[in-house]
Amino acid sequence: MNTMAGSGTHKAPMSQNGSSVSDSFSPPLHVSPSLALSNSLHPQAEAIEVHDLTVAYRDTPVLWDIDLKVPPGVLMAVVGPNGAGKTTLIKAILGLLKPVSGRVLVDGKPYSARNQSVAYVPQRGTVDWDFPTTALDVVMMGTYGKLGWFRRPGKSERVVAADALARVGMAAFAGRQISQLSGGQQQRVFLARALAQDAPVYLMDEPFQGVDAVTEKAIVEILRELRTRGRTVLVVHHDLQTVPEYFDWVTLLNVRVIASGPVKAAFTPDNLRRAYGATVRTV
Repeated sequence: MNTMAGSGTHKAPMSQNGSSVSDSFSPPLHVSPSLALSNSLHPQAEAIEVHDLTVAYRDTPVLWDIDLKVPPGVLMAVVGPNGAGKTTLIKAILGLLKPVSGRVLVDGKPYSARNQSVAYVPQRGTVDWDFPTTALDVVMMGTYGKLGWFRRPGKSERVVAADALARVGMAAFAGRQISQLSGGQQQRVFLARALAQDAPVYLMDEPFQGVDAVTEKAIVEILRELRTRGRTVLVVHHDLQTVPEYFDWVTLLNVRVIASGPVKAAFTPDNLRRAYGATVRTV
């Protein structure tokens, strides 16, 4: 079960995207001149930067000359028609696919799975759900990267995993074999595994696919919690109707980047038509 075994090495919600906060809720912020100078000399890096990325299967480009910047602390949807390269983009960011050209930076540095800066939630269909393991064991895999090669998970890792299961409403299923869980429950377990990793960036490949309305609502609340905590989440998503409700940033992709930015600016009827064609039902 390669996807699970690698979960400790790969692992991103919503952001401070410029929305204002009423002054009545916070005191004035005073920044010292030395701190302001430091921040200007060392500006915060983008959470994810993709430069001139081209990925091809055999001789067919799947992603072409992609330039993308994802600011820290945003909840970004990646949308586009089938075959647009959405999953390929996530795998290229993770280094699971070798690009023809281009580079990817996470927090201003080349990404390495060893630094545990990205948590990854794959599509459910890519996972071997018959693998003989419990929900708690799967979630504990999210802690492996911080243990190193020679340490085994212990009591503290079990506490972290149990807490992550509780956060997704799956505490009662900790000892259940994953093959005995419903599709929505399995998705929650994989989300809990990513939470246990506690990474600054989360990449999620269609986390709402095949789940019921209750599970979808629970996942959205977790994504919002992550955004509140300053995490960055990039989500491959297919339901255009829910983009303005669930996300604050969006990237429209169709082999190339059509548009990327705050939802109100980028998620326009014109950009949707450019991504999906003239027959798309705009929102």
